[in-house]
Amino acid sequence: MEATNESTEARMPQRKSGWTAQKPIPLVGALAVGLLCMLITDAIAAAPRMQPQSAKTDSASTSQRPRGIPIGLESAWIVDSETGLSTQSANLKLPLLRGFGTPPPIVKIGFAYTDLSTPDSLGLPNDLYEYSIGLSTIRKIRERWMLRTMLGMNFATDNENRSSDAWRFTGGVFAIHQKSPQLSWTFGAIALGRSDLPVVPAIGAVWLPRPGTRVDLILPNPKVNFLVADNGQRQQWCYLGGGLNGNTWGYERPGFGDDTLTYSDLRIVAGWESRPSAPANQPYVPGRKFGIEAGYAFSRDLEFEDEAIELSLDDALIFRINTRY
Repeated sequence: MEATNESTEARMPQRKSGWTAQKPIPLVGALAVGLLCMLITDAIAAAPRMQPQSAKTDSASTSQRPRGIPIGLESAWIVDSETGLSTQSANLKLPLLRGFGTPPPIVKIGFAYTDLSTPDSLGLPNDLYEYSIGLSTIRKIRERWMLRTMLGMNFATDNENRSSDAWRFTGGVFAIHQKSPQLSWTFGAIALGRSDLPVVPAIGAVWLPRPGTRVDLILPNPKVNFLVADNGQRQQWCYLGGGLNGNTWGYERPGFGDDTLTYSDLRIVAGWESRPSAPANQPYVPGRKFGIEAGYAFSRDLEFEDEAIELSLDDALIFRINTRY
């Protein structure tokens, strides 16, 4: 989707030099809050629980069960010289415990707030919201095959546009083939719910070439992981990765009515993650995880659907912290 320079200039005022955000990102405070959240949630996950005397005989069978509140928290910042985009998100995962087998389906309820800081001349909203609910399952269907499915619905809006433009349907279906303890293949697709990229393939492999190295070659976000420490209870991993990122929101454009705004980028990242110890070939590790990530975003665009305009943004720096169950 492209627009000539003449049409873009006619529809969009010239961008101002310098970052003219009305609400600068409180980076130091947000970092402190995020790190505190990670420490608190990890302490909750690791804290022992009181058990009645009759339950002590079952301690061996329950000691490996993940403990803590099944929540995820994330803060992310993408900043260049003219624009800033920060997102704070939280989600809660609840298993459906009765009548659905093992492992049970997981219901995920989430909320995200995005502070979009752009030159005033663009007339874009500063506050964007996303409310989501989804269901995911994983089932063994044959000796070496598992099927993972996800289905979700998002309401992404500036809280002024409540039309169908703000509703998004997301999901995915993946078939996982465990060829050997060191190699598994994934075949499937992901519905992103974005206007510019509604569906992408999720195809690739997870390869363990040697102990302490895990290569996730699964599109659209491949990465290579390296184990740097393992004390028997927690592992410390570093990774290098990349891929695509973005989102679509419905918003009310002044003078034009309801419209949709899509942000997209490509990125390369490096990060660190702490998670419970587990066998190297186990793809999903239960328990509390937290991590820090930094990177570089390029090929960045803001796209307006009704006017068929795509506005290129400068390359930017990325910083993200998260804790999840």
